[in-house]
Amino acid sequence: MATAANATEAGASLDERIAAARPTLSPGEERVASFFAQHREEAVFLSAAEIARQLETSDATVIRAVQSLGYSGLPALKAELQDALRSRATPTLRLGRSIEDLGDEPSLVLEHVLATELQLLHDARETLRGADFARALKLIAGAQRVVIQGLGPNAPLGEYFAARLRRMRRPAVAVGARGQALADALIDMRRGDVVIVIAYDRSSPEAELTLERARELKLPSILITDTLGLALAGQFTVALSARRAGGGMFHLSAMTIVVLDALLFGLAGQDRAAALAAAEELQELRARIDKRAMGGME
Repeated sequence: MATAANATEAGASLDERIAAARPTLSPGEERVASFFAQHREEAVFLSAAEIARQLETSDATVIRAVQSLGYSGLPALKAELQDALRSRATPTLRLGRSIEDLGDEPSLVLEHVLATELQLLHDARETLRGADFARALKLIAGAQRVVIQGLGPNAPLGEYFAARLRRMRRPAVAVGARGQALADALIDMRRGDVVIVIAYDRSSPEAELTLERARELKLPSILITDTLGLALAGQFTVALSARRAGGGMFHLSAMTIVVLDALLFGLAGQDRAAALAAAEELQELRARIDKRAMGGME
């Protein structure tokens, strides 16, 4: 369970601190935290009083929110924001920009999405640690079966990864059930499984129960996330953290695909002969299906 203490871990980013501290924040403090997350460039130049005025709250609430996130004070938070903005290739890029901001010009939408994805890939070089990736790869390679959970819009991504693993002759199942239906997937988990959970921004009861079930059965687990590595610390074996962009219905999914594809390429590289044999057999089966289909048309 996330606590305020989680948010004080050294080196944690603002997004990770917010995700970890969110359950303990008051409504007013959460509004302040969301302001920092959504208006980073603007927040660098504002005082506590100016932020309080914009949010129609008090200076004290702003300061309490900052301290709840594990910062010594507003200057420390602003220093982190300044460092992050300076390190970006495009300092004024707002990853949370809305569709309304972009207008109805298709070329602007395309340019924004391409620029955003390029920035995310650049950032991922810092957050996706090679040692964590190697550990995740080793866990998957040694598994008898891979169980991958993706909920809502992430469900097709889980299905994609499971299908690609099965093409490599690696048993895999995707889990997208919510509520009581999740019990069927949890009871099917068994020794030899490795569990992968795709979870972003806010944790869900299903994600936490799936990780909890893995711990009960002493199964290794991999968390693919953006900011929940700190909030769910201790609940998984290894996390692969890479920031994604967007909000509401319009989250961008390219970074998740990149992480999943990297795992697939890594697995293929570890046993090239088996991967090539599986690919050749797949092509042979497709050719037989095509031949049978053509015969049926004669």
